[in-house]
Amino acid sequence: MGSYPVRPTFPIDVRPGPGVITGRVGASLQIGVDIGTIAQNLKPSRNQFFTALETAYPGASATVMAAVPSDPSDPVNRAFTGSLLVAGTGPLAQFVKTTLGLTDNQLATILDAARLITE
Repeated sequence: MGSYPVRPTFPIDVRPGPGVITGRVGASLQIGVDIGTIAQNLKPSRNQFFTALETAYPGASATVMAAVPSDPSDPVNRAFTGSLLVAGTGPLAQFVKTTLGLTDNQLATILDAARLITE
């Protein structure tokens, strides 16, 4: 099977948004990215989240893991084993918050710290 560049025959719509600036120069499209703004809006990975959680509350990961239902069809089990990214309002973060009795501010602090961890 041959290799060929993908050349769309339709207009590509790139819209500006938080941290993204678009513009045209002649026939080319220029995209500018503000890494700081984008980094603030990214969800941390599961590993980043649990690293930040363990740093803030040593032993918390073991407590959370012990509370996860063993049934693979349980939504909490699926969130715990299958989440790649962790959103503050998502099922994994909310399960951790409830299990550990965290406040919204404590959870937000953990998520902020997790974003700063490099993998």
